[in-house]
Order: sequence, then structure tokens, then C-alpha cells
Amino acid sequence: MSRIWDKYKTTVRTNIDLPPSELTTERQWQLKGCVPIDDKCGKNLWTNQYCNKSLRYLHISEVRAMTDDDKKAIAEIENKKKQQARLKFKSKKAIEQIPKKIISLCKSIIDLQYQAVNYDTPTADIIVLDTETTGLNTQTDELLQVSIIDSNGNTLYNNYLKPLRKRRWQDAERVNGISPDTVANAPTILDEVAKIHKIVSTAKTIVGYNIDFDLGFLSAVGIDVPDNVEIVDVMRVFAEIYGEWNDYYGGYKFQKLTTCADYYGYEWGDDTAHDSLSDCRATLYCYNQM
Repeated sequence: MSRIWDKYKTTVRTNIDLPPSELTTERQWQLKGCVPIDDKCGKNLWTNQYCNKSLRYLHISEVRAMTDDDKKAIAEIENKKKQQARLKFKSKKAIEQIPKKIISLCKSIIDLQYQAVNYDTPTADIIVLDTETTGLNTQTDELLQVSIIDSNGNTLYNNYLKPLRKRRWQDAERVNGISPDTVANAPTILDEVAKIHKIVSTAKTIVGYNIDFDLGFLSAVGIDVPDNVEIVDVMRVFAEIYGEWNDYYGGYKFQKLTTCADYYGYEWGDDTAHDSLSDCRATLYCYNQM
């Protein structure tokens, strides 16, 4: 037994293959009515290679029978854990409801402001749309920038947006360069949703690069595309033109916008990729070349 102890005393990730009576977790000893002799005994070990935390294992010689005080102390700890679990569950449920509340609020704003934005919101039959976001999940991430241009390259809408919930988005920031400071004084989606909706809902054709991603985020704030609108995803069209086959998926591999732009000889000029307005212009150029 001592040799086995020595083997694992460096707390290595491995399977513990010993009889429960010889080496058992602190929790398992508690269920048997035992507690550690003191805080120094036992060893912290991983039960298997997939565990993300270690457990305290005790030899039978390192435990004693519980006293009434021990039982009371353990009961208090368990009650606190249950309370924390309940609060965590309620918090999770509340967070899950936030996107639904935002959609409801945005739709209400759209209904109230729809007529009011008629006079100063330019529209077009063909629009090119792109967004930048805090991440990839429409339920937990938010819009940071929305840009829309017409088929002649005229800007119909371009604005940074301050998230309602997110405060940091380091991974996305490394890609799009939009920091919390960038949007600190920007309007929120609640201020702009009616304008964006007006442009999107009156278009006959919507063009984009991986447009399903952008439309998914618009839908998450109550902006749904009418069924009769033509959707053109330049990324999907270009995948077949570029012709790089993916055996795993059994189809043509999707390419980045920069690859598509280079293929057609697009000059970015002062524009940079992953700015939604710049991406709109590059997408329009590639769309016209196709």
C-alpha cells in the first residue's frame, strides 16, 4: 500500500484502481459516517484523465467516526452548496430569458418608430449587409457594428453599437479590432433597430458574405427578413467557383472574404477587412464580378 501511495503522491492524472475500503474520497467517507482525522491527511488525486479537478482521497487509517458537531458543520456546508446551486440555476434561467426580452422590446420599438423613420432612412431594392459582433452565439453575443450599402456602393447605414449586456469580448476584438472603448459612446441596438429594420424589410435582394450569420444576429434583435426577399450568399457561390473540394463534408470548402477579394483582384485601399463597411464594399465588388 505504501508503494502505491508513493507512486501517486505527486498528484498525477491517472486512474485509481484500489479497493474503496483502502482509498476513498472524503465525500464517500462522509456518507459512511466518517471524517478526516485532521486537515493534513489525505492526498488530492484525479480519479481519471477526463476530470477537471482533483478530489481528496483518504486511507481508512486517516478517518474517524463523526461527532454531532461534525454532522452539524457538514449539514451547514451542504445547505450553503444547495443555496448557491439554486441561485446559480435561477441566474441562468434569468439570463436565458434576456434575449427573448430584448427581441420583444426591439419589436415594440420597431412598431412604434416604423413610420417615424420613413423620412430620413434611405432604402434600396438591392442591399449589401455585414455585421461585426462580440462572438458567434446569437443567444449570448451581441452586435458591435452594422453596415448596409446599396448596389452602387452608397452607404445606407453604418454605425457602431454598444452592447446591452457584454462588457468584454477579447477574442472577437482580436479579429475585428472593436474594443469596449470604441463603442463606449455609441448608440445601443434599441436606438437603431427601427432604422436597420426599415432598410432590411424594404429590400428585394439582400447580399452578404456568409449572410446567414448576419441575418441570425439581426433576427436575435427582432429584425426578421420577409419571406419574399431574395438572399444571395456570395460565400456559397464563390466556394463552387474557387473549387476547393472538402472530402469530409462532401462539398466545396467555404473561403474567407479576403480570399474571394484577392481572387477577383479587389483593391482594399484604405479599407481593412473585418470592418463591416469595408467588408460590404468588398462583397459588393465580388458580387458584381460574379
